[in-house]
Amino acid sequence: MSLAGNIGAITKSVKLVQQAGYLKDSGLCAGQIIYENYEYLLQQSTHGNSNQITEVLSIVKSKKDLNLLRGYLQLFFPVRMSEDSRKFRAVKVEGFETEKAKALLIDFELYKRLTDAKVDVTIEKLNDIKYEIQIFTVSWKIYLKQFLKWPTTDAVASLSELVEVGWIKAGLLSYFNYHVGMSGQPAAVRIDILDKIFNKTLTVNCFDKCYLEEWGNPSSLERLMKMARTIAALCRNAKRSSGNFSIAICDWEKDLEYLRRNYYETFLNLQTIKWPET
Repeated sequence: MSLAGNIGAITKSVKLVQQAGYLKDSGLCAGQIIYENYEYLLQQSTHGNSNQITEVLSIVKSKKDLNLLRGYLQLFFPVRMSEDSRKFRAVKVEGFETEKAKALLIDFELYKRLTDAKVDVTIEKLNDIKYEIQIFTVSWKIYLKQFLKWPTTDAVASLSELVEVGWIKAGLLSYFNYHVGMSGQPAAVRIDILDKIFNKTLTVNCFDKCYLEEWGNPSSLERLMKMARTIAALCRNAKRSSGNFSIAICDWEKDLEYLRRNYYETFLNLQTIKWPET
């Protein structure tokens, strides 16, 4: 969709699709056009021309999407939007660092996921996230997208999974007496334990500091995703095993569904993120 100067042509085409009733998400479409033509639109706005950005925004229907795009544009472009119109004006933004913005550019879908997860997205925040993730991989944007997706219990190993959680990683769950399978606890007991782990400040002395830091703060997205990834990984390992773990697998999948339904969707309000298949 990169057009380098033909923004008007693609906008016109999108509007025809929109009029026919086939454009499902005008906000995401506009964001993608802006992202894929970033270099061209950045150059235009740097030289005082924001008319084509305004033209792209003309396809956006909802006020919510428009506000999201306002935040996205003001993060990565030297532009400001009038509160009472859809028009942007290119201005000399004090402290705007073009090269830093280019280096930290994320696509609009990822920006939307971060805001849905209640993250205050700033250049400084993105820089901090990049720094933390680069400890594990240089592909920080890909890693971040994976982090914001719910884990799968599919036994097929995914190349996009950068860290595979092994059996030993159930350590903290076991410490709180979370057990599944024939010798495990009833569902109500397991759920009570998972609630406790999600909300509790971890001060146990049986694990080192680095391991506990992996579990994040109480009631946080990081804590939830760590719990979910651990359970999903245990389930995948059991599916790959030659032993009979059918009851344990059933328990893990039910518990993962509980976390998804009660925290991932309801508490964190992340309904817009596609749920993976098991």
